[in-house]
Amino acid sequence: MSTTVRPASPDDVPEIADLAARTFPLACPPELAPDVVRAFVAEHLTPEAFRGYLAADGHEVLCARDADGTAVAYALLVDGTAMDPGCASQIEYRPTVGVSKFYVDPAHHGSGAATALLDDVVQRAVTRGAHSLWLATNVANERARRFYTRHGFLERGGRTFVVGGVPNTDVVYERPFVPAAGQCS
Repeated sequence: MSTTVRPASPDDVPEIADLAARTFPLACPPELAPDVVRAFVAEHLTPEAFRGYLAADGHEVLCARDADGTAVAYALLVDGTAMDPGCASQIEYRPTVGVSKFYVDPAHHGSGAATALLDDVVQRAVTRGAHSLWLATNVANERARRFYTRHGFLERGGRTFVVGGVPNTDVVYERPFVPAAGQCS
């Protein structure tokens, strides 16, 4: 399946917000109550929130579309460690770009859409001079954790991520773009 990734525009916002509202609950641990998840979505994944992300300095929203033009995935990139300064000490390579959100419509899991989106994210980060990407995902989100590990992300530590007032445990990952000390590129 062909997937095209591009920076999101204001016209993409309603479709991305709908995709976000449908996909975020899939990444949450099963014990997280649905009303808590809905509260998070209502605060952080609305069209208004995405318009704010589009306008914010150091933020970039990407939209991945299939051959029919349907939004099938999206990502939100944030320069540096601004999305969670508490994780800064866990990130080894600077400058870095944080992947605040990275979601794929479940109907497109296994289609290559996630890899296409991640490849684009990596290329954008490298072009901007970043030496790494970093992100965090729930400790119980095994599918995402396998995907990130398979694509070169290394576990760096953990954080507490609050969803609707409920603390959750996340794993922090980093994907370096520079060779480790003593290695040739």
